[in-house]
Amino acid sequence: MWVPGASQMPPSTKLCIEIILALLCQGRLCQAPVYQIQVPSRVTAQQGLCVLLPCHFTANFESSGIAYKYWFKDNDRDSSPAVATTDPGRALREPGGRIRLAGDAPDDCSLRISDVKAGDRAHYFFRFVKGDFKFSYRETQPLVDVTELTEPPVLGVPKVLLSGQLVNVTCQAPGTCSGTPPQITWTGGFDYTARNVSVALANGSVSYSSELRFTPALGDDGKELVCTVTYPAVVGVFTHRAVRLHVRYPPMLLPWGNCTVRGRGPGGAATCHCAAEGNPPPHLEWRLPDRTLPGDFEGPELRATTWARGPAVSGELRGPAGALANVSCAATNAHGQSQAALPVVPAAGFSLTLVVASAVGGSLVLVGAGAAVAWKVVKGRQGGRVPARAGRCQGTGDGQVCNSYEQPASSAPSHRQDATREGGALEKKGRGGRGGRCYQGRGDGKQFTEEHIYANV
Repeated sequence: MWVPGASQMPPSTKLCIEIILALLCQGRLCQAPVYQIQVPSRVTAQQGLCVLLPCHFTANFESSGIAYKYWFKDNDRDSSPAVATTDPGRALREPGGRIRLAGDAPDDCSLRISDVKAGDRAHYFFRFVKGDFKFSYRETQPLVDVTELTEPPVLGVPKVLLSGQLVNVTCQAPGTCSGTPPQITWTGGFDYTARNVSVALANGSVSYSSELRFTPALGDDGKELVCTVTYPAVVGVFTHRAVRLHVRYPPMLLPWGNCTVRGRGPGGAATCHCAAEGNPPPHLEWRLPDRTLPGDFEGPELRATTWARGPAVSGELRGPAGALANVSCAATNAHGQSQAALPVVPAAGFSLTLVVASAVGGSLVLVGAGAAVAWKVVKGRQGGRVPARAGRCQGTGDGQVCNSYEQPASSAPSHRQDATREGGALEKKGRGGRGGRCYQGRGDGKQFTEEHIYANV
């Protein structure tokens, strides 16, 4: 240890002084206060959310007096209004507690910013004061970077939505903040109830979410459910997420299935038709008294074929009339089964032929000859599915056709008939001869209220 004037001192005196100084420097006289800070050099926050800047520092806490902590922006002076402080006498840049010190421990200098705005982007420095000890950590100035909100909410949707069964869907807002609660809204075009849920977390932050309860219907299949989260504390900041609903439902047999018999005796032939729909599309089976045939089958006497369009599946079974005198049609998918016996109908001219079957797609067209059959067309899905029903117009002699008129013969006859809505009644057009305006079958006097398509069978 160097001692001033030691070169002129006697060796014994010099040694004595060095020993005394060494003993003194083991105490506080030779130790200066140590100020260190541990903080990340940069943190990133999205607008509307919150950010925590973790921080710890060391200093001389043994000094007398009250300890105060301060955070300032990089260009501020020590006497400027603080961004955040524990000193009740110091002015703040923005009162209200949006930016505050988060830790209570003496060495904790963590800073929390809620409802982050673009103007919060800056370098910050920390200052500590305790009695006569005052120190600003200007050499370490972490950057709080601010970006646009890009994080979407988290949607919790059940893997399977069954028609008619109540479901819960959740939407959790991004971030866990203790600032202004976000607004969570739902859109989807169906009836529902929703409630907001907030959960306080151990670190003092809060998780916000919304729970949606609704009962999906067949008409909700394919609809888009959207959850939008808006942060009212920051103008124009919102985020959203959408999901397309896939509503499953068990098969439903459509009502026009039958077996048409042509001819009598051993030479008679029969053609059976069956149609069903479901989600996922069902599989058809033909159930005879002695066996069950798949939807697509070819044997020595019997031949079955199926075809699908969307969720609707149609099938045809041909064979001898004797073999098809007692036939049931069954439709099966993962959510259930539907089965019905097919009535036997004598052919009138020629058999009924199913050309298109799709109650979901919007139309069902049957082509044949004989009587005119009106088949209901359900256009779109608006809140639910209405099973199709059939009515008959047997010309003008059965009391079910009114406003009859003469229609000139067409030079190019067509089996497909057109229908137009007019006051709830339908105008039947097609081959030459008499036509008429048809009302609903069974002679009940009620008019059709939706569009229908006619076909001759």
